[in-house]
Amino acid sequence: MIERKYLVAIAAILVAFSIGLVGFYLFSADKPDGLEWVMGENGVEEGDPVWHAPLDYGDSYLTTLLMGLVGFLIVFAVLLAYFRLVKGKKSKN
Repeated sequence: MIERKYLVAIAAILVAFSIGLVGFYLFSADKPDGLEWVMGENGVEEGDPVWHAPLDYGDSYLTTLLMGLVGFLIVFAVLLAYFRLVKGKKSKN
């Protein structure tokens, strides 16, 4: 079972991520990023993608939040497994 301090840290990160995501959408939803702006200024059209990412952020708040949570959980699980492995190796020595 995960310790309480880790659960509190996870909850705090998720709340900060959710609030930050709303702020991100408020200020950037209607504005192109740097590459899109330069392409528009030079009359270059975006071509077909070569590869589609398995975790697409999409264009809505909900899909972005869900995919961000999935990404966060994947990274958290990998780091947790790594630190447990390192801790297990140190305790054997």
